[in-house]
Amino acid sequence: MHALVTGGAQGLGYATADSLIENGWEVTLLDRNKDSLRNAASTLGCNFFSADITDHNSIQSFFNSLPKLDALVNNAGIWVPQHIESMSVSDQTNVMNVNVLGTVLCTKYALPLLRNSEQGAIVNVSSLAAQTNSPGLGLYAASKSAIETLTKQWAVELAPIRVNAVAPGLIITEGTSENYRGEAGQLRAKAVPLGRVGQPNDVAEAIAFLLSESASYVSGQIISIDGGLGAGSPQR
Repeated sequence: MHALVTGGAQGLGYATADSLIENGWEVTLLDRNKDSLRNAASTLGCNFFSADITDHNSIQSFFNSLPKLDALVNNAGIWVPQHIESMSVSDQTNVMNVNVLGTVLCTKYALPLLRNSEQGAIVNVSSLAAQTNSPGLGLYAASKSAIETLTKQWAVELAPIRVNAVAPGLIITEGTSENYRGEAGQLRAKAVPLGRVGQPNDVAEAIAFLLSESASYVSGQIISIDGGLGAGSPQR
């Protein structure tokens, strides 16, 4: 079984690749950060390809070069927190291009391969931000709302390929670690019903489940990996 993980050089993508490899998958990492990608692939012992997921021609050529594919994890994404009055249209256009268009392109060109698989499956990575309406996120939350809508649309449109999404809450990665240092991290942990912020592996294990035979009747679902935060906070 062969899985492709976009944004696989670090964070949730790396953890997902690691989990899948431990479960017997062959994995290819896709990322635009060549140095981090090469190091990650060397550590994991897997294949890799460097490309920008918004580059139509590169993505099409890459997927055309793959002999087979059974699972696609659309993890690559960016965020540029900005309030609307000072928003950079260029920055937020880039957010939408990477998070939405990049996911669309990877899915579009993966489809011929996934249709040839007996267990074809897609997992998109959304965010709890799509539900919480937090201010100052620019178009990041909107981009993730689009991902959740596409997940449900594709679950119907692409069946029997299974399409699901995970929506991580507060997760410590290379890109978010500064937000959890010292007292800030303690306060964030107290806001979570389970009393801690998440680790990349918490999300990776859920993705591995959704790609497994154990989830063979699960499609069109958005699974929050948030320690209960989406249900509410124990803080008063």
